[in-house]
Amino acid sequence: MKTRYLLLLTFLFTFSGYSQTGFLNFLTYINSISDPVRKVEVADSFVNANRTTGIPIKEGNMAVFLYNSPANYMQIAGDFTNWSASVTMNKISNTNLFYYFRTFEMNARVDYKLVVNGSNWILDPLNPRQCPGGFGPNSELAMPAFVQPWEITRRPGLPAGQLLAFSISSTNTNSSFNYYVYLPHGYDSNSTKRYPVVYIQDGSDYLSLAQAATILDNAIDSGKIESVIGIFVRPNNRNTEYAGNLRVQYAAFFALELVPFIDATYKTIPDKNKRLVLGDSFGGNISAIISWNYPQIFANCGLHSGAFWPNDYEIYRTIVAGPKKDIKYYAIWGTYESLYPNMRNFRDSLILQGLSNLYKGISGRT
Repeated sequence: MKTRYLLLLTFLFTFSGYSQTGFLNFLTYINSISDPVRKVEVADSFVNANRTTGIPIKEGNMAVFLYNSPANYMQIAGDFTNWSASVTMNKISNTNLFYYFRTFEMNARVDYKLVVNGSNWILDPLNPRQCPGGFGPNSELAMPAFVQPWEITRRPGLPAGQLLAFSISSTNTNSSFNYYVYLPHGYDSNSTKRYPVVYIQDGSDYLSLAQAATILDNAIDSGKIESVIGIFVRPNNRNTEYAGNLRVQYAAFFALELVPFIDATYKTIPDKNKRLVLGDSFGGNISAIISWNYPQIFANCGLHSGAFWPNDYEIYRTIVAGPKKDIKYYAIWGTYESLYPNMRNFRDSLILQGLSNLYKGISGRT
């Protein structure tokens, strides 16, 4: 037992070095071991040694994902696989250690999950870093050069806007919608000051998952943007309202019912150039529909990884092939998303039309 203990300490010391000299060197070494007991000890020691520096292991632009528990087979799914469990992890024989490695941009940040035996999707038990997602938390890989956005963190003493919850009925959709109103710090209904308005799809998700209120507080306080009113609308059924058979009626509700009500209730600037409608994925699709159908209401459209594929790319084709309208498009997307080529083509088409655009593609999910 004493010999086994000393041997284990030797392994721990040795493979702390392997975490620095290269995972591929470790693979070469462990695969040369014929004794199955020793091989398991080496695998366990390697994993434990790397817990202190962080798993997934990051070596330059390479990331190494590990799983060290009993399983028949393991897969990995994430932003970089379009959330398809299409990547099978390799297993080191006679151990429980599975691995997968690939390169990323040095400033990449991606979400992922591990898939056990083809059906059990789990958070990475070796990675304490997690981030919220639309279907629950995900494990997070942040490469060495990734910088956490400053605007999502609420610092002490940051002046906070007021967030109010309401509902509104629509005759166009024959339904009611819950929505939140963000009033910037210092908003005074008795003042003569008026404000631009940002209208946001998937409103509750932007507030809870994307820290949208904190972002507005930080951006306003730092002078990055002027003070704005934010309207965060929660859909009842985003598939039908944003991309399905209620998309036209929902657009009419947004432009012809919601906007006039907000203008009548709050101290807004009732000008198309002072309104922005934006959304993520299908929310980007409906935002593009709203601004295209009602350019006299919205002259600014924000696309967060806009998913244009519904209805055979209906709004994408309409904008690209249609007449030039007085709309500015602001777009951002991730380089690992399946829609990356589509968003690039959309951007390039608008540039060829001479439309005014601000666009950016970034590494990782947006």
